[in-house]
Amino acid sequence: MPSPGEVLFYLRGLWLLFRGDAGHARYLDFTERGFRRSFWAFAYSLPMMVISELLTLSRLSRVPVEIDATVIFRSALIQGLSWMAPLVVIGVVCLVSGLPRAFLKVVVATNWLSLPINLIAVIAIFLAATGLEPLASLVLILLQVVVLAAFLFEIRIVYMLMGERALPTAAAVIASAMTALIITDFGTRYIVGL
Repeated sequence: MPSPGEVLFYLRGLWLLFRGDAGHARYLDFTERGFRRSFWAFAYSLPMMVISELLTLSRLSRVPVEIDATVIFRSALIQGLSWMAPLVVIGVVCLVSGLPRAFLKVVVATNWLSLPINLIAVIAIFLAATGLEPLASLVLILLQVVVLAAFLFEIRIVYMLMGERALPTAAAVIASAMTALIITDFGTRYIVGL
C-alpha cells in the first residue's frame, strides 16, 4: 500500500502534468506496476465515498434513509461500480480513437486525482450535514466549486495524456462522467428503494 508520502509524490506529478511540465514523468509511474498501484487510491477513497453517501442519505436527503448493514453494503457496491465503469468507458474511447497506450496513463492519473477530490468532498459533506447555517450553505457552495475545478483539472490532464487531441478527450471525459452519474443516480434510487 502506498504511504501518504508516496501519494503526495504522485499528486505532485499530477500538478506538474496539469501545468504541462515534462517533469511529471519523474513523479507519476505509468508502468504496469504503477497502473496496479494506482488502484490503491480506490482503497483509500472507498471509506470516504461510502461515508459521503451515507451522510447524504441520512442527513441531507429530503427523505432520510435509515442506515443499516444492507445500505452500507449497497453504497459500497455502487461506489465501486461508479469507479470501475468509467474506466471501461475510457478504455473503449482510447481503443476507438487509436490511442490504446493513453489508457494506462489516463487511468493512473484519474485514479490518483480522485483521492484529493473524495477527501475534500467528505469534509464538505460532513460540515454540511452538521446543519450549521450559514456554514452549511457556504460549504455546499465550496463543494460545487471544488467539483467544477476537479472536473476542469481532469479535462486538462486527460487532454495532455491523449496527445492534446480535443475530440478523444471530450469523448472520454463526457462518457466517463455520464457513466458515473447514471450509476450513482440509479444506485441511490436502489438504496432508498425507489
